[in-house]
Amino acid sequence: MTGFDYVVFLIVAVCAISGFFRGFVEEVLSLLAWCVGLLAVRYGHEPLTVLLTPHLESETGAGVLAFGILTIAPYFAAKMLAAWVGSASRSSVLGPIDRLLGFGFGAIKGFVIMVLGFSLLVFGYDIVWGEGGRPTWISAARTYPFLNAASEELMTMIDERRENAAKAAKKADADKDSELEKAAKNAAKKAARRELQRRISTAAEGE
Repeated sequence: MTGFDYVVFLIVAVCAISGFFRGFVEEVLSLLAWCVGLLAVRYGHEPLTVLLTPHLESETGAGVLAFGILTIAPYFAAKMLAAWVGSASRSSVLGPIDRLLGFGFGAIKGFVIMVLGFSLLVFGYDIVWGEGGRPTWISAARTYPFLNAASEELMTMIDERRENAAKAAKKADADKDSELEKAAKNAAKKAARRELQRRISTAAEGE
């Protein structure tokens, strides 16, 4: 085992123990708290920025303040709710089960954190030195095969999603161009029809 293995085990163990004491319910709700914050920023940032701009006389400052408000306020509100519900769950009859599930959830969360950290670490090494330049303390670690396989799967999934998004955007642009072309043809036909009717009307008046 290398020092990298000990770091992996330490992080997974810390997350698992934290999950045990917090319980499964609080762990899941705490994760949802981040989702609440992200959704608040996604859908509320622009309206709140517009609302704050007249008071701050700076659109940039209003944008930063809106981001801070929408990130912090919903997150801490959701965290407080998670702590309250989690405490009630741990104190109930299902408390031991909640703690056991929290231990497993925490271990999985720790492993996911390590996969993300490992992906960023080897990505930096691969850019500078190539895949063969990965240091021995990483490549010789017993956890390396598992983390490397999970990291490659993650990168593959990200690439596939990026390709699908690019294809969807390209298809949307093509459909938009097709609709514009169809609208232009319809407009041209209507204009030609009106011109023909005008000429017929003019000819009839001349007779």
